[in-house]
Amino acid sequence: MPRSIHRLFLFLAFPLVLACEAPRSAPGTPPLAPPAPSTAPAPADSDEPLLRTYTVPPEQARSIEQALASALSTGKDLPPLGTVERLPDGRLVVVAPPGIQDGVAALIAGLDPAKAPPVRTAEFDYWIVVGEPAQAAEGVDAVPDIAPALQAIVASQGPMRFRLHESMHLSSLIDERAEADGALMQARQTVSEVGGRLVADLNLVVAQQAKDRAHLLTCAEHCNQLRSRIHVDPGQLLVVGQASLEASDAKAQHVPKTMFYIVRGQLRTGGV
Repeated sequence: MPRSIHRLFLFLAFPLVLACEAPRSAPGTPPLAPPAPSTAPAPADSDEPLLRTYTVPPEQARSIEQALASALSTGKDLPPLGTVERLPDGRLVVVAPPGIQDGVAALIAGLDPAKAPPVRTAEFDYWIVVGEPAQAAEGVDAVPDIAPALQAIVASQGPMRFRLHESMHLSSLIDERAEADGALMQARQTVSEVGGRLVADLNLVVAQQAKDRAHLLTCAEHCNQLRSRIHVDPGQLLVVGQASLEASDAKAQHVPKTMFYIVRGQLRTGGV
């Protein structure tokens, strides 16, 4: 190889060797430390909802469920802080963040089953009576249980001829909903106790003629319906409503008839 070419090759290779060498620190300068490994901040406590079940005294399950539902509510237009449901076996299922679950657990742990209020049952009797004007009162004593109510109707509206259209007896635990169907009537009730009195939400549907159960659910044109919230003392007989009836036979002579809704509520200790 000619000498000139050899020198040119060495001249070009020398910068490459310099470029491959690691940079040297200036005299007196400590070497650079390797970068510290990055560490992510520790995660905060999670607020994700948890599902937990709680065993509570059966006689207190309803009141505890209502209290928790009220406490978890945040207002009409805001989502609740959690939800609570009661299982068929009486246990409560709560879905809420861990902090709320801790409070629920502490509340339930502090319950004293020995101090639980007794189970109470509301018993309601319903009578549907049809009356029409008469020269003298008739049928007042046909059903002795409601004779005082019929006598009060006669005293305020004049003599009538009464006949019993339908009757029903329905029991339910306090604050629990119950319903029953008959040939001519469907009754739904939810009863609470306030200061020794019964507060009842009633929904009564009454057909003028016997039909099947589906008819009672859809007979808007041929049924009479009463929806009312009433206050009644245990044992008190009360006429809660009345409505006029149309003649079932268009050819028959028109005689004004009135349907009366009569109820009586009782309260007893024990289950249904």
